[in-house]
Amino acid sequence: MPDDDTSTALPQTCVRCGQVALLRIVGRCGDCIGTLGLDGGEEYTAWRAEVKAEFGAK
Repeated sequence: MPDDDTSTALPQTCVRCGQVALLRIVGRCGDCIGTLGLDGGEEYTAWRAEVKAEFGAK
């Protein structure tokens, strides 16, 4: 991504909680990602699969 002064972060709505956030990964805000990680379970596993599908796995 080029380093210029015209790039800005735009707030977007989290698909899980509906909060507006600057950080979203595969639709979820940072707070929801933290909650998913702490709770574990099927919802976290499904989110991780979406991340891998979107960005690939290393």
